[in-house]
Amino acid sequence: MSRVIRPLTAEDVDVVMALAEKISEAPQWKKHEYERCVDEAGLSAVRRVGFVAETYGSLVGFSVGKLVADICELESIVMAPKARGQGIGRTLIGAVEEWAQAHGANRIELEVRASNIRAIRFYEHGGMHREGLRPAYYQSPEEDAVLMGKSFEDGGKLP
Repeated sequence: MSRVIRPLTAEDVDVVMALAEKISEAPQWKKHEYERCVDEAGLSAVRRVGFVAETYGSLVGFSVGKLVADICELESIVMAPKARGQGIGRTLIGAVEEWAQAHGANRIELEVRASNIRAIRFYEHGGMHREGLRPAYYQSPEEDAVLMGKSFEDGGKLP
């Protein structure tokens, strides 16, 4: 399969938003929120980053991470249903983790709906652990968030 993982560009934002609108679990962000994930100069000085996955030239997924002190928050990962189960999601998270480690993060954290068992298993398979529960975190419908995370080895340095 022809697969490419690359940084999010300004030209990708509308396509990313269209994909997110089709996935009920995806955060429904405003355009300016996605635009903050674009690093046009390639300097990686942004505190938020986005990556997209393409197969055969079509955007099939994206991930967004944010650096807060030495912790990377995985804010979003969205896959088109046709692209699930092919390892693309794991590669998208890996891109965020690599970016985070290069910028001094020593761990990655996220929240996920307690009812989203498929996502929880996916994150656990990627080495994340359940670390707590945030009651009534999500709305429409109201639901608890499972807090998950993992530390990067060797103080956050790439192997």
